Amino acid sequence: MTTKSNTALDKYFEALTESYDAIIDAVKAGNERGYRISNNLIAEAQKGQREAIDLGKKVAEDPTDIGAFYRAMMEATTQAQGRALELARQMFDELSESRTETREVIEKVIKAQRAAGEAAVEAARDVASTTAERVRTGVGRVTSRPGAPAEEAKPKAAAAAANE
Repeated sequence: MTTKSNTALDKYFEALTESYDAIIDAVKAGNERGYRISNNLIAEAQKGQREAIDLGKKVAEDPTDIGAFYRAMMEATTQAQGRALELARQMFDELSESRTETREVIEKVIKAQRAAGEAAVEAARDVASTTAERVRTGVGRVTSRPGAPAEEAKPKAAAAAANE
């Protein structure tokens, strides 16, 4: 094959590689995002567990002090609400980041697929033109040989036309 055809094939495979790389990068980013969310969720659960134990200790220290129990309960509730809001904020941030990354990945994949399609068309054209050129060369060789069937047919056709 010609060098141009190899270049077209190289472009095709480079475009496929870019497409697959974009998809793999998206999977990695999703994995990292999931890891961050899981870590934060675990950390917040541990904080909630510690606060619940601290609340239990305060009640156990003086079960008759209703005021202290109420203040401790309100403080623990407020902290739990803050953690829940922070987790929701993180989820929204991660979702927004995911949406942006997904759009970028789709754009990269479409661009790479377009380039792959163009390279495939270019390669097919190169193959077709090379094949057509070789066919013309082969036909030319066959018809230009002395005693070739096409050469013998010409005088016979001329004689038949003259006899009519």
